[in-house]
Amino acid sequence: MVTREFEIVGENVVDAGLRPGLINKSVDYYVSILVSNLSKNIVKVIINGDNESINEFVDVIQREDVRVKQDTPKTYRVSELKEYLGPEIDWNRYEIRFMSKQMYKGLREVNTILSKIEHKLNSGHS
Repeated sequence: MVTREFEIVGENVVDAGLRPGLINKSVDYYVSILVSNLSKNIVKVIINGDNESINEFVDVIQREDVRVKQDTPKTYRVSELKEYLGPEIDWNRYEIRFMSKQMYKGLREVNTILSKIEHKLNSGHS
């Protein structure tokens, strides 16, 4: 197993569901990834797996739009893979924290939608 890193650079990479899309796609290639937003237009990806799986994963995300929200054109590009030289990563801890955060975001979004529906129902029955 090796650990590499790369960046995804471009418009519409933050708040477009790129992180969950990448993590979903990583399951298909048996790689572990850690994704973090560096800025509005740059996402850093640290990836762990065998060389072949890592290369196949990167090839796919270069070709396909893996964002959850695909309401804007795919304008991002993937940088070259580099060797990861940072501290050791606890992949299980990261994945559990990520799932918890995504559940929170989903519940918050559902609550917002339900509030709008409730408001429309209440205003229609006044």
